[in-house]
Amino acid sequence: MTRMDTATRLLSAILLLVLAVTACQKETRHKNKQKPFKVQVDTWCRVSPTAPTPVVVNGEAFVGFAHFPGGGEGNATHMGNVKNYFNPLAYTNAPEAPPLGSVAAPVADIPSYPVLEGPLPLIQSADFAPLPSLINSLNIPASLQAQIINSVLYNDKGDAVFTAAITGIGGTFPFSATIVGFNGKANIVGGRGKFAGASGVIDYSGYFNTADANDAEYNAEGWIIH
Repeated sequence: MTRMDTATRLLSAILLLVLAVTACQKETRHKNKQKPFKVQVDTWCRVSPTAPTPVVVNGEAFVGFAHFPGGGEGNATHMGNVKNYFNPLAYTNAPEAPPLGSVAAPVADIPSYPVLEGPLPLIQSADFAPLPSLINSLNIPASLQAQIINSVLYNDKGDAVFTAAITGIGGTFPFSATIVGFNGKANIVGGRGKFAGASGVIDYSGYFNTADANDAEYNAEGWIIH
């Protein structure tokens, strides 16, 4: 082999190495870039009354009186068709008063809530039947990074996004005699599949119908890094 051949091979190897490193850097930058994230889910919700629970929001004391777990189906950016489970703990400042807002409660706790065999909006026996298996298959924790996972979006490809509502932002407000709106902000604190280790922030809003537990909606818009 001539010196020229050796030099040519060495130059080619260097060029290939440079191209590989450049491609890797571009891929890393792409993965670490903030991307828009939008969610729209038609949901249903249930009521699980609980013993009075102290809740502190922005330094003010309230009383948690019921969990409002639920689920739904819709779509999300980067995920396609999705399903959802969520679990807020509603709070108020006086017995019999309407809810003032909610704080996060773990999705992982929902299977432990009692089925009271009462009419809607109380939990029915089949409402959350798939959830224990989902918790196991996606390894859904009660919390991550010291934040309670109170909502899970997932698709049939094994991808999931975990969100944690931020206490003290947003609240509830009446749209009509039966329709109650809500809004707030949540952190994206990981997930599964291509969203493992994901982070981000979303603003969410929606409504629920106090006269029809199967009429509710959840929307969110923000950004995600994954």
